[in-house]
Amino acid sequence: MSAHWSNYPKAAIRSTVQIEAIINIFMAGDGMSGTAGTADQSGRELRVFVANCLMGGDEITRNGNNWIRDRVVFNCGDRRFLFRQKPEIVNNQLLQLKDRFAETTEVVVTDVAVSDLQDVLAVIDRICWLLSFVGTCRVIRFGYEYPNGSGLVSQQSVSGIGRLSRPVLDIRDGKRVKSLVEQTYDKYTQLAQVRKLPIVIDYLAQAEVPSQVIEVKAVLAFVALECLKHTFAVEKGIRYEKGAFRKPTWVPSGKNKKSDTYTFKELVGMMLGSVNMSHNLDASYRLRNELIHSGFSSESFNRRRELYEDVYDLIREYMLRLLGYRGRFALYSNPMGDTAEI
Repeated sequence: MSAHWSNYPKAAIRSTVQIEAIINIFMAGDGMSGTAGTADQSGRELRVFVANCLMGGDEITRNGNNWIRDRVVFNCGDRRFLFRQKPEIVNNQLLQLKDRFAETTEVVVTDVAVSDLQDVLAVIDRICWLLSFVGTCRVIRFGYEYPNGSGLVSQQSVSGIGRLSRPVLDIRDGKRVKSLVEQTYDKYTQLAQVRKLPIVIDYLAQAEVPSQVIEVKAVLAFVALECLKHTFAVEKGIRYEKGAFRKPTWVPSGKNKKSDTYTFKELVGMMLGSVNMSHNLDASYRLRNELIHSGFSSESFNRRRELYEDVYDLIREYMLRLLGYRGRFALYSNPMGDTAEI
């Protein structure tokens, strides 16, 4: 009996071995050429489903006399990734999509062999993390079809909502989004694990979910900064003993001074200095201590908001510099005002 893709359910098929086995059955059943037990390694098209990506288009799709600017092509990892946005996103019909989980985007990648599938999906995930950073909301892959048109679909349970909340740059300008992602992709790939960048980006996105109280926003921003500080110190090989980062003068079994231990502000200052930044964190640090140690702050709401925005701006610029971005970007604290430039 001839094998057909429709005989296989649209289930969560996650392993290359499973995919190879089904492709082999399909090939054998239809009398296609190939070595028994080995899936054809020639490239096939991959279609990926992405949620919460509210960026505008860069390139045009034509259909007769009609056209729509719904495409953004990212050249990352020696491959071409075509992101195609749904028409309602391109046409600014966003009210029904924002602040909820929204299936927004299809990504098409050509010439993907079975053996390359997981690597290609990993590149798409990295692009999605960068888009999450740009848009201050969690852009996420939730499924794929491989080969495209086969009906063989893998889906996964995910969470997150689309937001239009103070993005790093105009998220509706697909050309600028493309430039930022392509500029930063290689450095992000290099640093993602060692600097825990997905964790930092997720904290920043979680801080911006609707109706989040300002104290929780601030705590998430401070935790993101703590994460960056900690991974910076680890990457630099600074000794971590007995719950703190120690200076070279610190002796494990001797009498040590308080000055033999790096303070929070010293480490953050070193971290910022590594990307040619400096910042006075005294007021923000006091708010951080109040919230962490007592759970509330005596500062006014406007002052708490101001300090939160200050830390968010600090992290945003640090991340952009760390990832090698060059260009203009929006200040979180002044979304409708002048942009800054690196």
